[in-house]
Amino acid sequence: MFFYLSKIFTFLLMPYTQMCIWFLLALMLKSKRWKRTFFILGIVYLFFFSNRFIVNEALLKWEIPPTPIGNLDSSFEVGIVLGGMVNSVREPKDRIYFYRGVDRINHAIQLYKMGIIRKILVSGGSGRMIDNHEKEADNLARYLLMSDVKKEDILVENNSRNTYENALYSTRILKDLDLANKKILVFTSAGHLRRAMLCFEKMNMHVTGFSTDFYGSERSFTPDKLFVPDPSAFSDWQMIVKEIEGLLFYKLAGYI
Repeated sequence: MFFYLSKIFTFLLMPYTQMCIWFLLALMLKSKRWKRTFFILGIVYLFFFSNRFIVNEALLKWEIPPTPIGNLDSSFEVGIVLGGMVNSVREPKDRIYFYRGVDRINHAIQLYKMGIIRKILVSGGSGRMIDNHEKEADNLARYLLMSDVKKEDILVENNSRNTYENALYSTRILKDLDLANKKILVFTSAGHLRRAMLCFEKMNMHVTGFSTDFYGSERSFTPDKLFVPDPSAFSDWQMIVKEIEGLLFYKLAGYI
């Protein structure tokens, strides 16, 4: 039930969703006062959440900065790659279709080939409410094989539907293989790493985070950033709101 409720609330809390609600209320209500109020609120949402400079400032505050590879302590026994980057629905099935989060798996492969991590555990089933397609971790395992990662160095966790289950099921696999007390590196997006680390801490796992897939960029004061609306800013706000909402719901559910 929690899984479905979190999906519904995430949708309702998105700035784009709320902006649409304000405009619909302005259209449907009979009171001129409330029509004007909700219309102005919709306009404010439109300009605030489409401003590239504002959302970039929020991203710079929220995302965990990258870790220079040279600053990593030493080699790690396992690198855990959290899912959220594969489109398992698209046809034909003769290739793997990635979303923008592909840095998660590519950086893990880079560190594997550099000898910094010895094994890669890919974690991810399906985060969809209704889904009968391939599990994401199975696709990622195929990608690792195509990238010349040895089969014996690939571990697969394909049952998880969210970040908490990523941590839960990955921990079980590592404990079964007597690897839970080894040095572990967790790969996920910079905006998501905070919640992921808290979930692993809940499992009494001492892991190191490695942030990837950055949405924020260097601060810029050019007119296009300061004044020109950018529709893509809404998707960046969606990530931030989703993570804040995720932290709140995970705390209420006892996941962190």
